[in-house]
Amino acid sequence: MNNSDRNWNRLFGEYTTDETAWYGEWNTYSPDRKLIKSKQVIRSFRSNADNTAITHTNRYIGADGNVEETTWQIDRATCNQPDGVSHPAASSMRTLAFEAGALAFLSQKLASGNACGVELFFRDREWRTSIAIIYGENGHLSHITQIREHLESFSAQLLSLESSEFSGDWIGKQRAMTCDLSISPEEEIQLSFDKITDSHQIVSFPSNMIAMFAKSVDVDRPIQLAVGQRTADHQLQYLAAHYAADGAFSRLVSATLHLESV
Repeated sequence: MNNSDRNWNRLFGEYTTDETAWYGEWNTYSPDRKLIKSKQVIRSFRSNADNTAITHTNRYIGADGNVEETTWQIDRATCNQPDGVSHPAASSMRTLAFEAGALAFLSQKLASGNACGVELFFRDREWRTSIAIIYGENGHLSHITQIREHLESFSAQLLSLESSEFSGDWIGKQRAMTCDLSISPEEEIQLSFDKITDSHQIVSFPSNMIAMFAKSVDVDRPIQLAVGQRTADHQLQYLAAHYAADGAFSRLVSATLHLESV
């Protein structure tokens, strides 16, 4: 099995001919972290019998209860590319998946002139959380959307408004996926949020999540777009998309970290 087929299976292998639906609360923030929009969206996926075609449907629920629906078909023959799965709604983006639900929907290149960005996902059983970091055509940060999804129904559990400040040195294990979908062996990682350069900003969000991003992409330097979430056992799930100085995607890093003892 080649890398692209492994990536497809990690992304869609669990889906069957029965619909799997993620019921989400979407909160969109301005670059200065002011809440500008909230909405409910149901993202559902259904496979054909041999897992060669995925039907993806988004249902957008208005404040008045009206539902707008958009459906796409993701065909394995045309969408399963050597550098990730392309989506009919965004042919310049790719989806890359690790095991255990860590995945990224990302632009192949960050550059001004077109909207670009990433959505980075974590999964914990029936819960899925993600943050989308989006840049406008002018190359500057446009907005950030935090999404919290529950499998098969909206949850009565309220969104935790707790946010955490992340500091200090974190150590753990990481794996990296390159643009040809090769995954490296697990290796040690040390991450210090106190040493983030002035070119990147870290912002805390509810549910103990953070996003790390550059203020603009119209610059000649490497960029990281990253999301982290503190877990119930005080670990940090971390997912980072790395881009080279020319804006081209280079690798996706997935890590589990804990705070280094002093």
